[in-house]
Amino acid sequence: MSWHVVAPASSANLGPSFDCAAAALDLWNEAWIDDAGELSVANEGEGAGELPDDDSHLSLRAFALFADPSRFRFRFLNRIPLERGLGSSAAAVALGLVAGVAAAGGDVDSGDLLAAGEPFEGHTDNLAAALNGGICVSWREDGRPRARRIAGELPLEPVLAVPATRTNTHASRSTLPDSVSHADATQNAVSATLLGAAVASGDADLLAASFVDRLHERYRSESAPLLEAIRSAPPDGARGVTLSGSGPSVVVWADRNCSARVAEALRRTTPDDTTVLPLAVAREGARVTP
Repeated sequence: MSWHVVAPASSANLGPSFDCAAAALDLWNEAWIDDAGELSVANEGEGAGELPDDDSHLSLRAFALFADPSRFRFRFLNRIPLERGLGSSAAAVALGLVAGVAAAGGDVDSGDLLAAGEPFEGHTDNLAAALNGGICVSWREDGRPRARRIAGELPLEPVLAVPATRTNTHASRSTLPDSVSHADATQNAVSATLLGAAVASGDADLLAASFVDRLHERYRSESAPLLEAIRSAPPDGARGVTLSGSGPSVVVWADRNCSARVAEALRRTTPDDTTVLPLAVAREGARVTP
């Protein structure tokens, strides 16, 4: 038996929805799994040469929740850059979960997969998007992670500016304050409400108005210099600029049919080692494909 599994990148927070919203992105990691009788692991693409080639690999650890990896051959093709705020670890976990269920011959719903994957990927917003595709919200209820896919697209298009430098999520989170003012909390409540309304209604103006955050972006700007650089001189056609997850990647939100023009402007104005990716929202999440 053999399986081909894919999982998408994701951008969490979407500005004001810290730790509770994410969009899946049309940038995919792939895995080929064969029942070869013995374990082997090969990594290609992003992270090749630094990711583990044994059962400590994050995807294999998730796989092992449902099937014994020791008799399988794994080949991974990674397109999602590591430690850039694009959900590479969530995609790895999603790949392993979906592949493990397939190898076990089971059928597990996305809610149970989210709960199973949480110990490996503490950011359930990214994992929810990687598993379900589209735009997802996540929360906790009775001590259990919950998530819901609320839309398959957004009224603005994401263009990613991905620097060569990396950001450690734990280190980035350590820069956040323990408390914020009522004014900042109120602003984020307003922004998150606008974000939800924009997603539900497909209103581009509401979405653009929602990209005001007071909980995390300002505290992470030192390790994500592209954020303020692009905000200070946004390209024509841009309607908003947000940090992707903990950074350092930045999302420039473009009007429909303007993403190519925005991407070209970013290539001219960002450092030479910046990768610019105009990406659609991925409508589907991790899955076994033919």
